Amino acid sequence: MHLNKKPVRAAETTGNAAGDTTTTEQEQADDNHIEIDDDSDSSYSAATNITDTQSLRTSILNYKWENGRRYHAYQDGAYWGPNDDRQQEAEDLMHEMYRIIMEDKLYAAPIGDNPQACRSTQLPLQTLTYFSAYPRRGLRYRHLGHLIVFSQFADEHSSAEVIGVDLSPIQPGFVPPNCKFEVDDINQEWTYPDNTYDFVHIRGMTGCIPDWVELHKKAYKSLKPGGWVEHVELWGIAKSDDGSLKSDSPAKKWVDVFKKIGEAIGKDFFTGHQAADFQREAGFENVYEKRLKVPIGPWPKDKKLKQWGAWNRQFLLQALEGFSIRGLTEMLGWSYDDAQVFLVDMRKELLNPQLHAYTDVTIIYGQKLHEQGHGGTSQSLA
Repeated sequence: MHLNKKPVRAAETTGNAAGDTTTTEQEQADDNHIEIDDDSDSSYSAATNITDTQSLRTSILNYKWENGRRYHAYQDGAYWGPNDDRQQEAEDLMHEMYRIIMEDKLYAAPIGDNPQACRSTQLPLQTLTYFSAYPRRGLRYRHLGHLIVFSQFADEHSSAEVIGVDLSPIQPGFVPPNCKFEVDDINQEWTYPDNTYDFVHIRGMTGCIPDWVELHKKAYKSLKPGGWVEHVELWGIAKSDDGSLKSDSPAKKWVDVFKKIGEAIGKDFFTGHQAADFQREAGFENVYEKRLKVPIGPWPKDKKLKQWGAWNRQFLLQALEGFSIRGLTEMLGWSYDDAQVFLVDMRKELLNPQLHAYTDVTIIYGQKLHEQGHGGTSQSLA
């Protein structure tokens, strides 16, 4: 197994008297404004192998329907978003946006060329994939999140066995031959041995985890010494540097609404400022954090940021109802009509060319250096 024992550092490192190191990097930092483009909208407008840690019963396939949207049956309510085709299309858009932001890479952590065990946790649809180790050349990887990710990972690591875990048995019919699937919930106890994986990957799980430190502790236990955890997240708080996002805007109201939904379900949607600390508290060292401003819409002048913004807005437009409707109606008690009126206002705001807003994306990874972690070295991107 070839693992980088030293973290990749993209910025200068400073140390304190206790020996703790912190790496700081932030692209498009808060004090650097994104230049606006005045003409921003001109051109940017095989059979599945399914197993189950609980067995695949008929009840798991008995999906729940609300307000014309389909939701998972297993652990009903554990994930508030739908699992229907409309939402899967939104997740495809989000995956493509992440791919572009991360320069065509599936992960950023320095896991080396030939890790034998990796675990990735992403959510949109609570997909969990992991790759069984083969001697010397295999990868063991655990992944929770979008289905495309582990299929691509399986393609890149053809010697590995890929097991995808999702709350919903919605897996595609054609996947790499080294993929199979399970139905499970990562907020429950993980049923795999300690010190198994080289890499745990978490992406797109905001509002899905009741205790982020506990999730990272599970990841820590499952990793071998020297292994890495990575957490990539787009946080839903819209911001602007030029005052174009008004205090009474629908986007501001949306944040307030989701704070209430998070309180109702016991899962916070807006913990981005603490994300790196969760890893440190769980025992990870060499924690590295990178923050990016991802525009909402193609308003930036910079071509790269314009592309990011176009994909981000298209994802938000496609995903908006699925992300919102159950929380608004079932958890906050809104009528369906009132919820739809609010979502219409949100779409209008997302399409407003005078709105120069963005959301934050964080890319954070840390390393398990010892059998038991006690929080030594850490990297933080501020």
